[in-house]
Amino acid sequence: MTRKQLVDLGLTAARFDLLSVLVRRRRGDLCTPGVRQSQIRRMLGVTAPVVTRMVRALEALGLVQRWREQFGDRRQVRVQLTEAGEKCILKARGVMLPAMTRMVYRAICFGAHRSAEARFVHMATLEGYLDGLRKRFRDTAGLYYPWGHPDD
Repeated sequence: MTRKQLVDLGLTAARFDLLSVLVRRRRGDLCTPGVRQSQIRRMLGVTAPVVTRMVRALEALGLVQRWREQFGDRRQVRVQLTEAGEKCILKARGVMLPAMTRMVYRAICFGAHRSAEARFVHMATLEGYLDGLRKRFRDTAGLYYPWGHPDD
């Protein structure tokens, strides 16, 4: 359902998720810049070669840059959004997240999604079901899209 909107922005769902991991660590943060590829792998729940391929493709598109760590563990590669990458993911999130939120609310509230309290209860129930599935199938991914829970 989201493929057309993402294609118009030059992204796929997988690229959207990877860039979403990076947008949380924007350029200019006071901490060490970028995110380790090993952290990206854990957040997305995919293998190292998958992340390497995805980062290589995003780098070729000019959306990310990567480099080896200079201090500490020099085997580690860090990835950071470029200015173009930051603009792309922020635009994609601006388009995708409101549309997806409306779609999820319609699905979980059976079309009657006017009450914030009802949305919250239904979303919390859905999140509980999804957490159970993740545990059952031993899903290790840690990427989380905030949905309005007070703890978010």
